[in-house]
Amino acid sequence: MQEKKLNKAVSDVKLMKTPEGKTEVKNAVKDATKKVESKVGDVAEAAAKKAEVVEEKAKEVAKATTKAVVEKAEPVVKKAATKAKAATKAKKEKQPAKTEIIVQYQQNAANLGELEDKVKKQFVAEGHRAGCIKTLNIYVKPEEYKAYYVINDKFFGSVDLF
Repeated sequence: MQEKKLNKAVSDVKLMKTPEGKTEVKNAVKDATKKVESKVGDVAEAAAKKAEVVEEKAKEVAKATTKAVVEKAEPVVKKAATKAKAATKAKKEKQPAKTEIIVQYQQNAANLGELEDKVKKQFVAEGHRAGCIKTLNIYVKPEEYKAYYVINDKFFGSVDLF
């Protein structure tokens, strides 16, 4: 049996040395190349299909993950919005009512809020800084048409009341 295989191999080698044998070898190589190329094409197509499947699965997982995150976050967001509304409402309720005090004397009227601004403007006009005012006491004397002030227990002055 070994001899038959050996004799066949020897005859094949002798055949390859002939022009017909060379043509057969070339044709065999071409056929083998075509088979390999078709197999490579098949593998590439299969890989592309697998990539599409993987991409679709990734999209599904991303959708599911996003949906789960949104579902879990929704109650937290609603709770935070409710707390923010309550805090805003509480802040509005805590603000004191705006008070305006007006002194009237013999057909004249003076707003005390504006009087404080007048005192501060005069103090600054005298060369001082408004930021250095720590205490401000205002004494209103309608009969003299004046308001006297003491700033930081050092500076004294007066402004017209009306």
